[in-house]
Amino acid sequence: MYQGVYGSSKKHDADLDQVIKRAFQSGLDKIIITAGTHNETIQALELCSKYENLYTTCGYHPTRCSEFNESNENEILNQIFELCEKNSEKIVAIGEFGLDYERTQFCNIEQQKRYFEFQLKHLISLNKPLFLHNRAASQDLYDILYKYRDQITKGGVIHSFDGTLDEALQFIQLGYFIGLNGCSMKTQTNLDVIKQLPLDKILVETDAPWCGIKPSHTSYSHIKTQFTSETVKKEKWASGKMVKDRNEPCTIIQICEVIHSIRGNQESFEDLCEKIYFNTKQLFFSNQ
Repeated sequence: MYQGVYGSSKKHDADLDQVIKRAFQSGLDKIIITAGTHNETIQALELCSKYENLYTTCGYHPTRCSEFNESNENEILNQIFELCEKNSEKIVAIGEFGLDYERTQFCNIEQQKRYFEFQLKHLISLNKPLFLHNRAASQDLYDILYKYRDQITKGGVIHSFDGTLDEALQFIQLGYFIGLNGCSMKTQTNLDVIKQLPLDKILVETDAPWCGIKPSHTSYSHIKTQFTSETVKKEKWASGKMVKDRNEPCTIIQICEVIHSIRGNQESFEDLCEKIYFNTKQLFFSNQ
């Protein structure tokens, strides 16, 4: 989408550089580009080389695990190791990997479980935090993480969390952060879970260009910062404008606003943001 292409249709010029510039101008300090294959990490690293404060991940998304088989699994593993060793400063996490039982048309459950565990047990030695995907698979994900709990020393985050409070607390007790974005905040049930999470275990994200907060989401009424005057339809894009229904990193302030509001303003907005920023540095940038 940041190349101006939607589906197979070209709607406007590439504006990724403008999106990144807008993000840093809005106050972001660092951005992590999540990758889901070896090639996506290579592409992300090319972008990271242009910006000091861009970082990425390395691993295979559950919907892409069909790319693994017994004849190539070790070759793929070696590619991941090689990338991480050559780019240790820019690759700050292993992933995005995990389990997705809502999109098994891309990769069946047994294949997902096999190659999530295959990646996990081998890549633990890189001593990096885990960027974890979970869709309708909390118990199986937990069971595999629990199996390797003694070897996992850097923890990780359950990204784009939309599960129950019990599921969240189960992961927290195992040492993981809970990552929240617009897809985590669609319903009142989602918000009731979020407001009970300990602040020192919350991370925020956008998952852009996806997972923006939409007017149909229950969380929308808690937003204070709007970008409507800066937003146009993709067919009417102009340089410097945001695109309607295309999420961007700069909207991360809205995630913080929702959390602050549903927590009943227990702390100042600045204190809440500072704590979440500290959580992020603690997980991904503890050496900086």
